[in-house]
Amino acid sequence: MRKLILTAIFAIFIIGCGYSPIARVTESVLGRSVFVDVAMSKTDPQNTVAIKDAVREGVVNRLHRALSSKENADTKIFVSISSLDFSALTYDKFGYITSYRANLNLNFKTELKDGRILNISSSGDHDFRVTRLVKSSRDTSSVISDQERYDAIQNASTQAFDEFIAALAVQGYKTEIK
Repeated sequence: MRKLILTAIFAIFIIGCGYSPIARVTESVLGRSVFVDVAMSKTDPQNTVAIKDAVREGVVNRLHRALSSKENADTKIFVSISSLDFSALTYDKFGYITSYRANLNLNFKTELKDGRILNISSSGDHDFRVTRLVKSSRDTSSVISDQERYDAIQNASTQAFDEFIAALAVQGYKTEIK
């Protein structure tokens, strides 16, 4: 009974405060189908795959939109890498790097369903460790493995996409007000 009352109070609070899910807010600017393309990086094509995976996953899971071909899409999102770098965060007592931060800046060129074009820049970062415990001793190799690099870029891409979604939500609110 107590749980039911708390649920009812929470529901009244959410409805009363004007909360609207991000998927509903962005529906007025995006439409139902979205095409996503990421500009291929010639120097490091694996980065492009990680970014494209993160953005597509965000479109489907966070915005609840269907991915579509370029010809059939209501909205087209073109993503390009502005910058990507890895900076050392911590060192061990011997001077080896033990953790890094991936810093990623993306540019989202978005053709909305009403024909407007938005250029939104966003950034994301991800911290990760590179030291490992091998046979009861620490491996202090400062080398970033391909898998660690891929995971860091994908997580930073997800953060950048969240920032992009926030900018789209602002556009959605502006459209609803008009």
